[in-house]
Amino acid sequence: MKKRENFAKKLIVGAMAAAMAFGAVEGAGMVTSPARADQEDAGSFDPVYYAALYPDVAAAVGTSPEALYSHYVNFGQKEGRIPYEGAAGGASVDVTADTAADTATVTTPVQTTVDIGNGPFWLFTDGEEVDKATFLQEKQRLQQQFDAAGYVHVGWTEQQVQARLLSLKEQYPEGIEVGNCSSGAAKITNGLYGDPYDIRVGWVARGDEDDELITVDGCVPKRSIASRSVAKNFLRVGDEIHTPGSRGLGHVMVVLSRSDDGITVVESNLNGDRKMHWGRFFSWAELDASINYIWHYEY
Repeated sequence: MKKRENFAKKLIVGAMAAAMAFGAVEGAGMVTSPARADQEDAGSFDPVYYAALYPDVAAAVGTSPEALYSHYVNFGQKEGRIPYEGAAGGASVDVTADTAADTATVTTPVQTTVDIGNGPFWLFTDGEEVDKATFLQEKQRLQQQFDAAGYVHVGWTEQQVQARLLSLKEQYPEGIEVGNCSSGAAKITNGLYGDPYDIRVGWVARGDEDDELITVDGCVPKRSIASRSVAKNFLRVGDEIHTPGSRGLGHVMVVLSRSDDGITVVESNLNGDRKMHWGRFFSWAELDASINYIWHYEY
């Protein structure tokens, strides 16, 4: 019973942390893309872009241009997938862009299996104590959902993360109403890394008071960096930036692209409009002066 009480307390603390809300501001900027800049025919299927955007496909069929093109014309087009940057979902394509030399840069997800020991085990959903076989079965179920969704895995490149991020613009386009800034940021980070509540299997006993929360393999951990000084060598695409605001409220944004001059962000609730906005630019100097803290995703 003591274990279950501890579990319930952890759930309550997690729920309270997730319930924090923030407020807002506005601007514009340019967004870089992982697609080939030298692609001459806008209607050409781009296997590098397609593989980076859909790692589930790359993991299933490989990264050769022929295999990826075959997948698109036979399956992806009907599924509404995007064949090249700027295309509509399910767009017609002419031929495969000549990008065979570039496909080697696409990496496959890294899996890091955790030794869960011999328990006891408690499922995250309701705190129910289960045997090891049931625990592993639930872990496998969540793992399959996580992999099939194509969420960012540990070991991805920043280019792959950015391609995944840009694909979310189809779901949350400029101007769509999504709610306050924390709600908008959660939609983006959940679309990148998976909902943190959906990728947690449960708790495993690691001594009398030391339980460990087990997640699916390959999920991306994050750490809070409470510093007002922005280190240009660690802030990157997919990180979450929190800035202070008035009346105890703040604002939260997700990094969309970065350059030597600064970053662009995706955010919601600019000037209280509760809508999604893509591409506001911040210089490094502006960030140094305004950051409250950062969630850094360690992919």
